Amino acid sequence: MDDNESVTEVVKDFFELDNIECISVNNGREGLTEIQNNNYDLILLDIAIPEYSGLDILNELKRQCIENKNIVIFTASVFKDEDAEKFLEIGVKEVCLKPISLEKLEAIKQEYLRK
Repeated sequence: MDDNESVTEVVKDFFELDNIECISVNNGREGLTEIQNNNYDLILLDIAIPEYSGLDILNELKRQCIENKNIVIFTASVFKDEDAEKFLEIGVKEVCLKPISLEKLEAIKQEYLRK
């Protein structure tokens, strides 16, 4: 989930090359509804989504056993190590800085979507 449609389409295309079904959402509230109503193997989440941010989504999911979800945060924002630790404490699996390389996307795919 990212508010930039070109980013979500590139990431979606990358995963679909390996026949991994993907859904891209560019709105925070819609993304939260998707996460709540479906059981995804992996959720890629941008922190800086306008109106309803990735942080808002995480806070809502925190009440719903987030540790059972594979959430990887993508962010262009610079934040302190303590901030990343807070995300990890509530169940986020990784925090990756944008721009993200294809090698990193491949590593994420291998780690969380093992066949």
